[in-house]
Amino acid sequence: MANRSVLVTNDDGFESPGLWALVRAALRVSSRVTVVAPKENQSAVGAGFTLRRELTWERIADPAVDGIDAWHVDGTPADCVAIAFDKILEDDVAMVFSGINQGANVGQDVLASGTVGGALAAHLRGKPAVAFSQAMRTPGIDWDWTVSERVAAHICEAEANGLLPQSIFLNVNVPSCPWERIAGVLVTRMGAHGYVRLLDTGEKSAVLERQFDIHTNPDVPPGTDLWALAHRYVSVSPLQSNLTDHRLIDILGQRLNAAFQSPDL
Repeated sequence: MANRSVLVTNDDGFESPGLWALVRAALRVSSRVTVVAPKENQSAVGAGFTLRRELTWERIADPAVDGIDAWHVDGTPADCVAIAFDKILEDDVAMVFSGINQGANVGQDVLASGTVGGALAAHLRGKPAVAFSQAMRTPGIDWDWTVSERVAAHICEAEANGLLPQSIFLNVNVPSCPWERIAGVLVTRMGAHGYVRLLDTGEKSAVLERQFDIHTNPDVPPGTDLWALAHRYVSVSPLQSNLTDHRLIDILGQRLNAAFQSPDL
């Protein structure tokens, strides 16, 4: 277990304290942890890759956790995963962890999350991957990461002990409360709403910002990631990369074929 190679990335950038909290959690199950993270904040870039310009990467001379082989990349989390696998890592990676993000990634926002995007990039390469996020009432780098680190350590240990399916792709969100107040762990589905909102700032200008109070709303549907956070549960959502709505394939095919046979066109 201690010899398994683990890759850690994020979207908040290599200086984020959440990244290094996740590194410490990963070190509990592996002595071979490598960090490849963005040079700058890449929040909300999803699983996007950087095209039409050259990517560069550089070793981090003084990583926040001693003894870690760490690199930063001037690109997205998905870029980081690609460069890690194809250019930096010499050993086969057993697991990829992304995060810990400063702010929850729940509901529809999961589709835009760079944290989830980094894990997805690894999942598409056939690797087990987990994205970790910490719900926050207010953003900032002075947040206490000990609860999220402890949650991440439990997930890391579960994976290392073979308790998770090999093809796992998880989105984990930690509630904004002390460890003693966490109600438990719930396996959840994505909620219907995100918390990125457009704020009007002028006649022809606006700003997209996160609303940090959405994960405290107790009236969201039970069983969702939003409900779990509002009731102080750790939310664990199993995801998949195939977005096909299989329920509509047959009926949509019938209706579109009928429409294309219309003599009016």
